[in-house]
Amino acid sequence: MLVATAVHAQAVAPVPPPAPSIPVSVPRYVPAGAGAPMVGQPGEQIAPIDRSPNTRVLPPTREPGIWAADETKAVKKPVPASPPDIDELLAARPSPGAPELLSCRQRILRASKTSGEEDTRRNLPRTPRECLTARLLLHCASRELMEFKRQAAFTPQLGGTNPIEARQREVEAVFYWQSRLCESFRSLPQLEMLYRNIVAALEKQFRGVK
Repeated sequence: MLVATAVHAQAVAPVPPPAPSIPVSVPRYVPAGAGAPMVGQPGEQIAPIDRSPNTRVLPPTREPGIWAADETKAVKKPVPASPPDIDELLAARPSPGAPELLSCRQRILRASKTSGEEDTRRNLPRTPRECLTARLLLHCASRELMEFKRQAAFTPQLGGTNPIEARQREVEAVFYWQSRLCESFRSLPQLEMLYRNIVAALEKQFRGVK
């Protein structure tokens, strides 16, 4: 009887629980370029930050703002206006810095017309025309100085004054003015021919040849 009871007890003994399983990480295939979600890709994204409605007052600059959405407000530096194009022989009065030489202006303009070169001279580009006119005025001023010296030799001087020195200083001022205008200009054979033709007509005026 006792043996049968023991055998029955062994038959109905409870089953022990299974041992706990330890998870083992299994490497999986991850394609190139995959990873955490980024801006512009599906997935979790951060909500954009609202822009402030306040406007920023910044000094003018040639560069765009620090925000990509800012409009470019580059401020161009003011370009200095070029001086007016003045033809010294046709102007009612000399341009700033130019010598007066009213008689020479009239002589040269008349010589330019009688030589048949006035249209060519007047239609020259600004820089060569200014240089050519300055050279003609210098030639005329020097020629008038020679005539003045010749006449002064037969004229008595008053009170120790020397008018020849004043005329010489005037010619020197014309020379430096002409040098500034022609400094960055290199003449051409056609311009030299134009200069010689007008000077030839000018010399006829000084000699009294019609």
